[in-house]
Amino acid sequence: MMAVSITPPVPDLARARGETVPEMADWWIDYFNTGSAPFNYRRATRSVHVGYKGIHRLHLLTAACAVEKTSIGRIANAEVVTLAAPLAFGRQTQVFNLPPRRFGFGRDRSAAYRIPFFFVEDGIIKLYFLQPRKGAGLDYDDFGMVAAIVKRYLLDIEFYGQRYDVEFVDVSASEAQSPRFIRRYGLSDLRLWSDKRLADRLSLISESLDAAAASGRIEKRHRIIPRPEPEMPLFD
Repeated sequence: MMAVSITPPVPDLARARGETVPEMADWWIDYFNTGSAPFNYRRATRSVHVGYKGIHRLHLLTAACAVEKTSIGRIANAEVVTLAAPLAFGRQTQVFNLPPRRFGFGRDRSAAYRIPFFFVEDGIIKLYFLQPRKGAGLDYDDFGMVAAIVKRYLLDIEFYGQRYDVEFVDVSASEAQSPRFIRRYGLSDLRLWSDKRLADRLSLISESLDAAAASGRIEKRHRIIPRPEPEMPLFD
């Protein structure tokens, strides 16, 4: 059965809505009670990962999506690869990973980063993040929160004194039936959250998750936890 104390990944922490504990607790209750989609974007993410490793043939990268179990999953994953993978084409990138770890905050909470990989380009270390989901994605301000987290808790610590940046690739759409558009952000393109704003928001998130878990309003259900991705240790 699903444990109501589960902590969502960093991107979902950023898109949580509400300015008080009760408001955000209601948002989390809806979040946990909403059924999951019949597919995910792991296959597309792995294909984009391969593209940054040097396979610059779109037909090879999209071919991997053909083994998705559902038609909608095959189409959606192929759409993401078709938009996101070509950003790697013609570039000299060296892909690498950090050991597995999670983002710790609040009282003994930890969240998955959802970071598929890092790469080095022209001597600059870049953290890669892909937003593929339609209708449940991050807005511009949310990206600023995610960027603040990964900068302060990963980049500043692991690569202190080195040149680094992020490559946030957004191929989402505001509505499920809307076409996708591609946007790419580096640190200089985003308004990173201040330390105080981030600390205050994380405190609210932690308290609201506790309140949601204690509410008795989260439905108990079987929850399939995907197996970790060995080649993407900061993803889960």
